[in-house]
Amino acid sequence: MDSYPNPCPEYSTQGATGQLFSALVTTLVGSYCALGGSQYYPEDRGYIFDSASGPFEYDFVVVGAGSAGSVIANRLTEIPDWRVLLLEAGSDPIGTSDIPGAAFLIQKGEHDWGYITEKDPEICGGFTNGTCYWPRGKGIGGSTLINFMLYVRGNKKDYEHWKALGNTGWGYEDVLPYFKKSQDMRMPHLKNSKYHGKGGYLSLEDFHDHYFDGLSDSIVKAGAELGFGPSEDANGDVQSGFNNIPGTLNQGARMNIARAFLTPIKDRENLHVVKKAHVTKILIDDDKRAYGIQFVKNGKKYEIPVKKEIILSAGTLNSPQILMLSGIGPKSHLEELGIKLVQDLQVGKNLQDHFIFLGNSFATKPLHPEAKEPLLVFDDLYEYLTRRTGQFSKVRLANVVAFISTNDKNYAEDYPDIEYHHIYFPANDTITLKHVLIMFNMDCELGEELLRLNTEKDLMIQFPLLLRPKSRGHLLLKSTNPFDSPRLFPGYLKHKEDVKTVLGAVRFTQRFIKTSAMEPHKPEMLRVQYRACSQFPYDSDEYWECAMRQVGTTCYHVTGTCKMGPAEDQGAVVDPSLRVRGVRGLRVADASIMPNVVSGNTNAATIMIGEKAADLIKESHLGPSGHTEL
Repeated sequence: MDSYPNPCPEYSTQGATGQLFSALVTTLVGSYCALGGSQYYPEDRGYIFDSASGPFEYDFVVVGAGSAGSVIANRLTEIPDWRVLLLEAGSDPIGTSDIPGAAFLIQKGEHDWGYITEKDPEICGGFTNGTCYWPRGKGIGGSTLINFMLYVRGNKKDYEHWKALGNTGWGYEDVLPYFKKSQDMRMPHLKNSKYHGKGGYLSLEDFHDHYFDGLSDSIVKAGAELGFGPSEDANGDVQSGFNNIPGTLNQGARMNIARAFLTPIKDRENLHVVKKAHVTKILIDDDKRAYGIQFVKNGKKYEIPVKKEIILSAGTLNSPQILMLSGIGPKSHLEELGIKLVQDLQVGKNLQDHFIFLGNSFATKPLHPEAKEPLLVFDDLYEYLTRRTGQFSKVRLANVVAFISTNDKNYAEDYPDIEYHHIYFPANDTITLKHVLIMFNMDCELGEELLRLNTEKDLMIQFPLLLRPKSRGHLLLKSTNPFDSPRLFPGYLKHKEDVKTVLGAVRFTQRFIKTSAMEPHKPEMLRVQYRACSQFPYDSDEYWECAMRQVGTTCYHVTGTCKMGPAEDQGAVVDPSLRVRGVRGLRVADASIMPNVVSGNTNAATIMIGEKAADLIKESHLGPSGHTEL
C-alpha cells in the first residue's frame, strides 16, 4: 500500500487507516480520469502542415467529426489506399461529457457553438432578449457530446416519403440495413430483433433508472388508459405508445459517436485528424470542381488539395454556411454580400426543427419523501465513479418517451404527430432546475413558478415535440467573415396547423394527469400567468398559443438546409447521391440533407446518413462491388 501517494501532505498517512484513505482517494481520481481524454481519440496531426515534408494531398477531406463525419471517416479509411483528412473545429471531449447524468450540465461549455436565433416578436418571447438558444456540438463527436443519448430512428413512413419525393434509394427498406450496420444492440429483448444489429461500433443499452420506477410505471399505465399502450420497440413494428428507449451508452458511460467510430481506428495510418481547424472555404476551380479546402488553425490559414472528393458533414447550420462562403447558395443573398457566385442553389432554405413547448408542466407530490439534500449528490457521484451505476449512469426519466397522435387519421396509420419527453425535478432539486433554466436562457414567469413550487413539490415538464412541422425557417450569412455565426430564423408556428397540433398535445396532458394511473401522484397543472398573455383567459386556446410563443423552443433537431431531391426539385441542394448540384467533387452528408425532418430524434438518422454516404462514395470510385453488401 506504500505505492499510493499522500493526498494530504500536511498529514501523516502512516498506519492502515491512513493508507486506506489514500488508496480510496487515488482510486476515485483514477476512475474520474478514466472517463475520457485525448488518449482515446486520434492524434491531432495539424503539426504536419508546418513541417517541410509537403506537399500534402488527400483523396478525401471530411469536414466535421460529428454523427455523420466520424462514420464516413471510419468507412472510407477501410480502403487502405485512400488517404483521408478529417477536419474538426473543436477539440477532444472533456471527461465529464462521458457521464450520462451530467447531460443537463454540459451545454454552454467548450463543446457548444452556442448559437442564438434572430429576434422575432412572434416566438421565443420568454427567453433572454426574446431569442432562442440553439446548442450545437463542437468537438470530436459533434452534438453527441452534449445530447441526451436517445436512440430514435423516426417512423417508417418518413423514409417512404423521402423516396416518394424522388429520392431513389432512401425508402425504409433501403435505409434499414444502414441503421443495423452501426449497431451493437445490448438490450436483451431487442438483441435478436430483425430491426436491430449486433457487433457494430455503436453500443446501445438500457437507459432505465429504477429510482423512478414508481413514476415511470404510472406514466406508461396512464398512456395505456388513453389508448397509447406500451410499445415493445419504437424503432420496430409500431412507433405509437409509451416506450423505454435505448441509449447510446457503453457500460454506464456516454457512447459519443467519435468514441464509437474513431477510437477503434485512431491508429490507422491513412487517417489524419486535425482539431481546432475552422473551415473557411471550399476551393472551386473555373470548371466548378472542388479541388481543395481552406481552414484556419491557431490563427494560421492553410489550403489543402484533394484528389477525389470533399464531404461536408459540418451539420445543419455549419454546412450551409461553408457552402455560401464558397459561392454556393442563393444568388441574391451572395451578391448582396459581394461573394462571387459559383452555383445558384437554395442553400439555407427549408430549415426545420422539432419545436417543443416547455409550458406543458405539472407538479406532483414527492416520489421519494426522503428526497436527498443537494449536498448528498456526492453519494451518487461516488457510486458512479466506483461502479459506473446509479443515477449518474442514467438521465432520470429520459428513457420514457411517448409517441401519440392528436387526430384519428394519424392514430389509425401509426404515424404519431407528437413525441413526449419528460424532464423531472425532485423536490428541492435546486442544482439541476436552476441550471436547466439557464440552459434554455429562460427569463419569464414560468421559471419563477417552477423554482417556487420545487421547494416542496416534484416537478414534471412533459414537453411535447412537434414531429412534422409545416412551418419552415431559413439561415443566412451574417457577413463574409467565416467566424461570424450565421443568422438563424426558426420560423416556429408560422403555420396554424402546427399551433393546432401542439394545442392537441396540451389537451392530451390535461387528460393524462387525470387518469387513475396518475391519481396517486396528485398531479396539478401549473397555472402560469404570463404577463404577455394577460389578455387571454387561462386555459383558453388563445392563452396556450400565447404561452407557446413565450416558452416554445428547440429540441436541437435542426435539419433540411441542404435539401436532398431529384433534378426537378428546384429547392434541392444535393441529389440522392448527396452530390452538390452543379459542382463536381463535393457532397454534403449530415442532417441538413433531410428533405423533411424525421418523426423522432435525429441522431440515429444522421448516423445512418453517414453509413449510406460512405457506400455511395465507395460505389462512385470503386464500382458496385466496392462496398460490403448489406
